[in-house]
Amino acid sequence: YPAVPSGKERPKPSNIVGPEKSRACGMRRTVERNRFMSEVYVAGVSMTHFGKHLDRSLKDLAGEALAGVLKDAGCDVKALEAVFFGNCVQGHMEGQDMVRGEIALRAFGIESIPVVNVENACATASTAFHMAVNYVKAGAADIALAIGVEKMFSEDKELMFSAFDGAWDVNDVENVKNQLLQLGEGVEVPEGSTSPRPYSVFMDVYAGFSRMHMREFGTTQRQLAAIASKNHNHSTMNPLSQYQKAFTVDEILEAAPITYPLTVPMCSPVSDGAAPEVRCAASAQA
Repeated sequence: YPAVPSGKERPKPSNIVGPEKSRACGMRRTVERNRFMSEVYVAGVSMTHFGKHLDRSLKDLAGEALAGVLKDAGCDVKALEAVFFGNCVQGHMEGQDMVRGEIALRAFGIESIPVVNVENACATASTAFHMAVNYVKAGAADIALAIGVEKMFSEDKELMFSAFDGAWDVNDVENVKNQLLQLGEGVEVPEGSTSPRPYSVFMDVYAGFSRMHMREFGTTQRQLAAIASKNHNHSTMNPLSQYQKAFTVDEILEAAPITYPLTVPMCSPVSDGAAPEVRCAASAQA
């Protein structure tokens, strides 16, 4: 606020003009925003088994995950006030666009509340999570659901592997691809370290990132394999994970190659599955 002489009334924001008004209103908005800032809690979580589910629909996977998270949260579906539905490839795989979340969840009693469809590549689930948290923090709802569902397996291998072809600038594909692949220049690719079988072009991109790290920091293929070994060990502790087998570093290095320095156990597979969580404000915990 601008300084005022002693004994004079300080002008209210509505009476201030120019830069002073902008600053005063900004302070008021900050106070209002902070009024709604409160702790947000995870009330419930669940997940389906991740894997190859050719006999199940995306809607079926979503329904199983929803039932699980509501049970874990001790919450009825009618208590939900907003949904953030994460999905990337249903449009490509099935042609379902624009209202994926509304269609997938309607049969389970979710309607007449906001359903926000979220698509943000590998960050889709974390983006849905982030949006649910901030929706509750903003005071727009006391209870919100974030859910991610994907169904990527298909008997049509070409369709399945092309699901990621739109995940970069489609108007400049070759230039972008070349720029990314050039990241790995300067590291010799051993003979026989590239798979003769089809795989996603993004494996070449990730291999390029890996080679860049090897060139710049001296990282070895064995060190990268150690990360994969650690992650596979974690999978043995989750009965719902897609793979539940431990691999030694040597087993990973000796596995079939994809593209150097990556072997099969070092790469993420395509998958079918769903995982949600319920977020709530402190006032909704009762």
